[in-house]
Amino acid sequence: MSEQYDAVFIGAGLGALSAASILAQRGRRVLVVDKHNVPGGYATNFKRKDFTFDVSLHSFDGVVRGAESFKVIEQCGVADKVEFLHHPTLYRYRSQDVDITVGHRDLEGYKRELYRCFPDEVENIDRLFAESQRNYRDLCGFLYHERPFWLRFLSTPFIYPRVLKYGHETVDHYFSRFTSNERLKEVLSAQWSYYGLPAKDLAFGYFSYPFIDYLQNGGYSIKGGSQALSDALVEVIEQNGGRVELASDVKQILVERGRVGGVVTRRSGMVRAKNVIANISPHAVVALAGEGHFRQKYLAKLRELKLSISGFQVYLGLNCPLSELGVGPEEYIHFFAPPKSQREQFAHIQAGELHADNTSWSINYFSNVDPTLVPQGKSSLGLFTLTGASDWHALQKLDYRRKKRALTDLLIDNASSVLPGLRDRIEICEAGSPRTLTKFTHNPAGAIYGFEQNTKQSGLFNRFPQKYPVKGLYQVGAWTFPGAGFIGTMLSARLLADRYF
Repeated sequence: MSEQYDAVFIGAGLGALSAASILAQRGRRVLVVDKHNVPGGYATNFKRKDFTFDVSLHSFDGVVRGAESFKVIEQCGVADKVEFLHHPTLYRYRSQDVDITVGHRDLEGYKRELYRCFPDEVENIDRLFAESQRNYRDLCGFLYHERPFWLRFLSTPFIYPRVLKYGHETVDHYFSRFTSNERLKEVLSAQWSYYGLPAKDLAFGYFSYPFIDYLQNGGYSIKGGSQALSDALVEVIEQNGGRVELASDVKQILVERGRVGGVVTRRSGMVRAKNVIANISPHAVVALAGEGHFRQKYLAKLRELKLSISGFQVYLGLNCPLSELGVGPEEYIHFFAPPKSQREQFAHIQAGELHADNTSWSINYFSNVDPTLVPQGKSSLGLFTLTGASDWHALQKLDYRRKKRALTDLLIDNASSVLPGLRDRIEICEAGSPRTLTKFTHNPAGAIYGFEQNTKQSGLFNRFPQKYPVKGLYQVGAWTFPGAGFIGTMLSARLLADRYF
């Protein structure tokens, strides 16, 4: 069967679903193809007995009506189809010397907490946040203004100067403009595990938008789990004449005389299309199209790009309310940091040396935000740490199970140290490793953030481009600009549609 589409999307992740919803609403004929039997990529749920777990969402920044980030939700047509539940607090950061709770949409309260912990840095903290808010406004202007993309791009040095001024600095370098206090800089970057690099290596251009967006506009979950968002996007696509084909992987990207001609899928066979938009890794895109359609210099550069770190998540269903473990209703995310610096921790992470005194980890009290995901009288939480891919993929089945069990036990032991009696309350225990991530996404080495967000691979000019050298072939999602995260992948969809369609 051969059908003609304006755009075929490979992969039904959040980037593809968002871009397809935008294009479908503009009257374009779109098809989204995914090998999985549910849409969403990382934005999905899974069930164990009567417990529902969100696969990946820890915190979705800024999705409140009136905030800039919510404009993406509106443009995708799902503003009235999903409900966002604000987190009672943004997060709590806990280390040997600092214990800070950051309130919901309370930037001034956060500053007061920093004043308390760093009384000699009050003026520096004020200067840092004043400039960070100005930078955030510049970023929002660039990302959301109604001017055509090319006009925003050309006017950036004059209207949005901070986008260029700070875009290629590390987070640590930017913070160092205002303070030399190393401890303060690490506390300010408490959420570094969300970005996959320590502050001394992480590009500020990627970090800076959610840094302020979280503080000013809050963190959110999606009622019913992130599957509700993915399903709503599918609904918009189909209501506007598009089609979503699941359980059907793409076998080939057709390239004819230097431009795409469509794809071949398992279920539909040859599908003709003017454009093909990938929401899978660029490595997989090149393989599907054929390396012969790309110059050797391009392929060499692709191979040189560094992949992001991977992650390990434990999902626990408990046979009691969280209150029985001493968890208050105001608690959601807790970050736990060992005495070692972020860079020292990251070295251990990359080497697979995950021990309680080596690396940071976090708890998400899921059912404190959405109790509908668990049976009445029960609760759920998640434990997370970054981890290097190391030998996860090469292990034999028995060795892999042992390694997975050992890291699961380590995280549960960590959690038990702050939640006495936790082990006795566990009814459901599931874990996802780098190998799990590769199985469901085909991301090489289980890279959870696409390409690493270092200064050489981040920002409008250095991030992997949305447009391939093959005409009509595009990239959307975590691998391209701006990067990973729910708002990041949806922003990439908005930018793709505005820039090229």
